[in-house]
Amino acid sequence: MTTLTLASGTPVEIDDLLYAFVRDEVVPDTGKTVDEVFSILGELVRDFGPKNLELLAKRTAQQAKIDEYYLEKRKAGWEPTVDSAAKDALELGQFMVAEGYLGPESSMDVSMTTPQLDLEYSQNGPELVTPVNIASMAVGGANARWGSLYDAYFLSDINSEIDRDSSRTERLQMVVDRTNEFLDNHVARWENGLGFNDFSAYSVRQGPDGKYTLLGHTKDGAEIGLQDPAKFIGFNQEGDHLTEFFLEDNGMKIQFQLYDGGKVDAENGQFKDLVVESAVTTIVDFEDAVAIVDAADMVLALRNYLGLIRGDLQAHSSRGAVKTINPDISYVGVDGSAQTVKGTSLMSVRNVSLHMYTGMVKVGGEDISERILGVLLTTLIATAHDHGSDARGPNSKKGYVYQVTPKLQTAEEVAEQVRFFEAVEDRLGLAKNTILIGIMNEELGMTLQLAESLREAQSRVFFTNTGFLDRTGSQIRVQTHAGPVDLRDDLTKSVFNTSYELHNVDVSLRAGVHNQGKIGKGMQVRNRAMVEMLENKINHPKSGGNTAWVPAPNPSHLHSMHYHMIDVDQVQRTMEDSPSPNISRRELLTFPALDTGKLAGPEAKETLLLSYAHSMVAYVEPWVHRGIGCSGVPNFSQIEEMKDRATERIDGAIIANWRLHGVVSQAEVEEAVKKATEILDQQNLGQADYVPMADTPEKRSALLQEPVISAVLQIIDDALSSPSAYVEPALFRYRKAVKAASS
Repeated sequence: MTTLTLASGTPVEIDDLLYAFVRDEVVPDTGKTVDEVFSILGELVRDFGPKNLELLAKRTAQQAKIDEYYLEKRKAGWEPTVDSAAKDALELGQFMVAEGYLGPESSMDVSMTTPQLDLEYSQNGPELVTPVNIASMAVGGANARWGSLYDAYFLSDINSEIDRDSSRTERLQMVVDRTNEFLDNHVARWENGLGFNDFSAYSVRQGPDGKYTLLGHTKDGAEIGLQDPAKFIGFNQEGDHLTEFFLEDNGMKIQFQLYDGGKVDAENGQFKDLVVESAVTTIVDFEDAVAIVDAADMVLALRNYLGLIRGDLQAHSSRGAVKTINPDISYVGVDGSAQTVKGTSLMSVRNVSLHMYTGMVKVGGEDISERILGVLLTTLIATAHDHGSDARGPNSKKGYVYQVTPKLQTAEEVAEQVRFFEAVEDRLGLAKNTILIGIMNEELGMTLQLAESLREAQSRVFFTNTGFLDRTGSQIRVQTHAGPVDLRDDLTKSVFNTSYELHNVDVSLRAGVHNQGKIGKGMQVRNRAMVEMLENKINHPKSGGNTAWVPAPNPSHLHSMHYHMIDVDQVQRTMEDSPSPNISRRELLTFPALDTGKLAGPEAKETLLLSYAHSMVAYVEPWVHRGIGCSGVPNFSQIEEMKDRATERIDGAIIANWRLHGVVSQAEVEEAVKKATEILDQQNLGQADYVPMADTPEKRSALLQEPVISAVLQIIDDALSSPSAYVEPALFRYRKAVKAASS
């Protein structure tokens, strides 16, 4: 550890790896020294550390009161039923008001004053979440601003009966036909009722006014124009022949790449490539998608983030090719002027929340709040190194730092985060409101206090986001003493879930979040089920979401189609002009009680418990053994799903709740975990970096002491003993143990 001393005499100890990284790679050419940076950190910890602990203590105290509230009701003979659900929820809301956790329900009276943001926050489109510690994924996330719709279709499960290896020609024709149908119906229409399938070549013609128009050429020599010529925004050409042209629809661009002579393929009508504007924004993630447990992990992540901001990060693809950050895209505008559009997503950054502490830096001998470290260093990197280059412009042309803030639970916590941002700006010499806040509505408390939270941050909010699995985990923990909770797959249909989604959009619209920012929606769990995604995820823009999360570039390219199909701006205008749904606290607090008849089948309970246990083990194994923070893994039914801390939080909270109320026993839980481990071993046979956990009698007899299994069981225990059922304490403890043992 490297030690420096604050003016107050307080020692600041910094891990040598982190100190050297900041000294050698972050502070050069910033006008600051490494000691100045860590002195600022020490002062921030001194100023904000006590309040951080106070806020965490309030969480614990409030949850303890709610637990006791339900325990007293149950002692008096109460049990939740479908018939009493509305009355029960109303009484819980009254209790929260009486305890001072909530104020009386009142009308919406907040209006956002966020300044004009970067252009991307005026565009409706997908948002990627990418783990910062995997360089190839980080580069891919930045580059996901543009992507081949052909590739996304071809490699998906769409028309899976047409095999991409044995029936390649047929599958390619399917892709061309499906994408042309999409273009005709939702992007641009041609005169005389013709469509993209009817053209063999394209050209541009310059009119007397100097402006260019786009023409499609049929095989019989006819020249056809667009019904709406304004959708044509530019082109590139070699000599007299087009190499590509650009259309824009609903604010999203599409690049049509052409073969020699401005032609499409004569055999199947395909363009050379059909490249869609896709992930307009990307969240560079230091939280849910990663496993950062020590300074070595943090330095790797920060180095990748620095490379993303500078634009010089490189990585190798799975096939060994070098991946680099895309340059910006240039073309000739319809008026003949030179035009440039960004080749990369606008990147925000997500650091951890209040409850995470780290020993990478100690102040006065104590671990510090990791959010203070993360926000300071990522803000310094983003403001000192975002200069752009000859090939690309800066990440934020406006000079903003978009800080996504997860797992805040109250308006007071939001106000404290704003106060902290102000202090970081002051100490780094930044203009006020340089650091903006993305509020993730993933906790019951945030749902209940969303309007008040927006008021506390009304000049800084660049998005509110909703639709998270974490939000379900929060609801289960807050109300876990009410009674047995419903089945996992049925929770999405619960009153609280559908109500909070409507509530988030309604409150955000009434406050005007969308005028300078975005109202977002959550992730799709089944990350390779693209048929399902195309069918279901269109509901996000239909319900007023300017953006929605996707787990990878190809799903993003497919999801981008929805923003051509749906004019989100018009949807939001209609919602603004319509009566508010006025979602009440009663609906938000309706407990999703279990109908025990759902467990009446001969093996129903055992199968459900095994599936939940399998989900947990499948996620924890790569996290603890291999440091993989977010995984696409086969579920109990052999369908690949995206697993993260949120899915773990839900499964752990359900199992803990069922054990609390006698639905399952501890012995049944342990047996389910053992069986799940054996299933996972079989599913991963032959995977090079997977180490079986139950493949010998010796391992099976000691399975409950295996770090992965110990972590799973601790997560279940913590779902009752901790105030929020967060999974990080167990994950971090056992990941650190595995790293220590291997070194």
